Amino acid sequence: MDQLFIRLSESLGGRVAPDHLKLAFSILSTYPSAFVFKRLGSSTLKHLFSIVYTSWIMLFVLQLTTGFIHIMSAATITYVLGRYCHTKQLAWINFAMAMLSMSICHLQRQWKGIEGDTELDCSGALMILTIKLSSFGFNVLDGKTTNQEQASAHMKITQYPSLVQFYGWILFFAGFLAGPTCEYMDYIRFVESDEAPRDSLKPALQRLGKSMLFMLSLATLAPQYNYFNALQPAFANFSFPKKLFFIQLSAILTRCKYYCVWYLAEGACILSGFGFSGYDEQNKACWDRLKNVNFLSCELAQSYKQLSANWNMGANRWLRNYVYLRLESGSNKTTLITYVISAMWHGFQPGFYFFFMTISVLQIFARQVRKTVRPLFLTIDGQPIPYWKSAYDVVTWIASMSILNMLVPCFDLLLISRILHIWRSIYFCHFAVILSAFVAFPLIQPHLVAIQKKRLVTNKQK
Repeated sequence: MDQLFIRLSESLGGRVAPDHLKLAFSILSTYPSAFVFKRLGSSTLKHLFSIVYTSWIMLFVLQLTTGFIHIMSAATITYVLGRYCHTKQLAWINFAMAMLSMSICHLQRQWKGIEGDTELDCSGALMILTIKLSSFGFNVLDGKTTNQEQASAHMKITQYPSLVQFYGWILFFAGFLAGPTCEYMDYIRFVESDEAPRDSLKPALQRLGKSMLFMLSLATLAPQYNYFNALQPAFANFSFPKKLFFIQLSAILTRCKYYCVWYLAEGACILSGFGFSGYDEQNKACWDRLKNVNFLSCELAQSYKQLSANWNMGANRWLRNYVYLRLESGSNKTTLITYVISAMWHGFQPGFYFFFMTISVLQIFARQVRKTVRPLFLTIDGQPIPYWKSAYDVVTWIASMSILNMLVPCFDLLLISRILHIWRSIYFCHFAVILSAFVAFPLIQPHLVAIQKKRLVTNKQK
């Protein structure tokens, strides 16, 4: 089958790698498969369908036999731990085992010199699996404990799954390769529901259409605007404004790769019937249970908190529910630990850690700035001041996204030498802005707080 994708890649002029075509075929094939899955009568048949279909894709289409054995071994370890380990540390032991399993794959890629998505292996599926397995351990423990302060009553597992149920969830065909990830209880309630299947064709096609639009933008713009082109000698001859424009647009196109895959995979899940979350106020069906991204909310984010809440939502729910809230939530230390685990989840290339450590510091700083500055653009009762609040929103959007886009080379280029090469060409201007803000804010913060207090006193006198 490899020859088929090689010939197809050659017919496209080599612009799309054979491995990328394999992945696209594997995800697109879940759409017709979803029609079959949706019409299977029993839950057991649905579990078995996912097990057989995903095994076929991994072993015969992608030919990732070693990776598939790795995945099944990691899943089996979690299943055995959950059933037979009764210690209160079960969840964290399982979490460590899942992270270790994924880390081995990341390190193997790094030792082989594989960067980014240049060569297909099981690392993407293992990242999804790690979210599933680590959350499963906490949900099993939550089902056993009487202390429900941290437990999710909706997700706790009180009846341990059979092997068919467990592997049906692990290998759920529509989200196995690229997500979206799903909680075990969400999956089992969906598969074992007695309700008649809802019509999900329209919302599925909407996601597919969005994916195709992002694919078109990538095909037309990404070959020219990408960070690897910025490493070429010609980039040095660009004017300073053109360099800034190039870096900003390349960042948007980098995110478009994820938008494309996530919307494509979400559409397949919806077509299978999975993703229904209820009805809105107009009694319209909502299909956002497995939503992994809000495109506009990401691109128009006014803060890193807003961006992270709408980007890779499955991974962020995992980090929030099974890392941040399981530790001393609310502290700066917990925020840093959460970002470190997020970086480890992505891999061990230095660019990931540079990115997440910088973002974590910026988020902590931005939280203080927002707390001090934002109230000045609101009335005493919390309503936006006309025009001024809109101006504040625009400024915070430009500041947040432009700085973020300057950091995105960390994700694509991975190696510090390459990242610094690009930043050096723009004189590290984004770090100059950040450093200036860090120095200036403590100086003006007392004056801003005084203005807030004066407004409160004036309002009371009225």
